[in-house]
Amino acid sequence: MGYNYATSLEELARESDIITFHAPLTNETYHMINKNILSKMKRGVIIVNTARGELVDEEALCEYIEKGVVAAYAADVVEGEPIGADHRLLKYPNIIITPHIAAYTHEALRNMDEAVVEAIINYVENKPIDGL
Repeated sequence: MGYNYATSLEELARESDIITFHAPLTNETYHMINKNILSKMKRGVIIVNTARGELVDEEALCEYIEKGVVAAYAADVVEGEPIGADHRLLKYPNIIITPHIAAYTHEALRNMDEAVVEAIINYVENKPIDGL
């Protein structure tokens, strides 16, 4: 299918043309994309972050955007949301930032509604509620 497994984050950084994030924010993933990892990336890499803003060290990202290593960055999340009009990432023409709306599809909203209704029914019937 045209993919290879990376055995480390460093290998992923060295080999990838496009990198997308799908990771939770934990102590281990905080600023996982930092100056060290960015320094290993191919020139012209495209990065997409719809997971958590804190996965990316934005100060290091700005440095590598200015160096031309990162060709484009798209994110639905930033550190310290909500994003202000003066946020440093908004000054770059090759950056797309959306207001944390990736989960707002018709399907996602319907699933959230159904989960709430199921939780209420389970509560009334004295059954376990998922996630609690």
